[in-house]
Amino acid sequence: MVFVVPEIRAISYPSAKGFVNDFADLYSNDFEAKLTSKLSEFEKNTKGEIAVLTIKNLEGEPIEDYAVKIFEKWKIGKEKDDNGILLLISKDDREVRIEVGYGFEQYINDARAGDIIRNDIVPEFRNLDYEKGTEKATDSLIAYIGNKDVAPAAKLSDKESIPFWVIVMGIYFIGTYLGSFLGRTKAIWPGGVIGAIIGLVIGAIISTYVVGIIIAIFGGLFGLFLDFILSKNYQVRKAKGLPTTFWGSGGGFSGGSGRSSFSGFGGGSSGGGGASGRW
Repeated sequence: MVFVVPEIRAISYPSAKGFVNDFADLYSNDFEAKLTSKLSEFEKNTKGEIAVLTIKNLEGEPIEDYAVKIFEKWKIGKEKDDNGILLLISKDDREVRIEVGYGFEQYINDARAGDIIRNDIVPEFRNLDYEKGTEKATDSLIAYIGNKDVAPAAKLSDKESIPFWVIVMGIYFIGTYLGSFLGRTKAIWPGGVIGAIIGLVIGAIISTYVVGIIIAIFGGLFGLFLDFILSKNYQVRKAKGLPTTFWGSGGGFSGGSGRSSFSGFGGGSSGGGGASGRW
């Protein structure tokens, strides 16, 4: 039997040659020079950088991943400020992406980037007017940032609102957990009692007392389990002279080794925000 190993082809990410990088040949020389001058002036006035990249295709990679790779390779925006934006256009895939650095997310959030794609880019690109769509998009980006037009905070729509039962269950689990933490002793019954009481109250509020009793049973078992874990760890930390407060003990779950946990790296990158679209 012959096994055929699929060919793994590395994706080629182009190198930047300026603010405008038209590798898909979408623009005329005059337009490219005009847009380059506009983005250069924007950089001079704001210290921010907007890069435009057109490619023939994404070579099978999702446009979001491709944009991040370009952002990392080109390092768009000033160091520590992360004030860069990438407008990526893939001609054959008919996809576009606005990738935003951390420093500009206050002006170009995901919703605003999506609006620019839908209102400025898509209608013109569908008419094959790539220059007009690109110009309108970059003008909108420059206007928002240059005028310090801070983007509104994203709000949940009615369809995206958090269901009531999710809020109730969240209150239930958090309340039982905190009650079990406060009830840490050598005995585990306090956590069970607290869990049962919270379950009975919530069950009675959202339904009937019968449902409340059922939830109280499960709540009591859950509280017993939490109290057992938290009380056991409390005794270990107390015996070793380690902190037993909420924050000092990691909410009651931190072990007794005394070693600090890894807090992460401190480097910067693109914000990961922005929006994608098709035309």
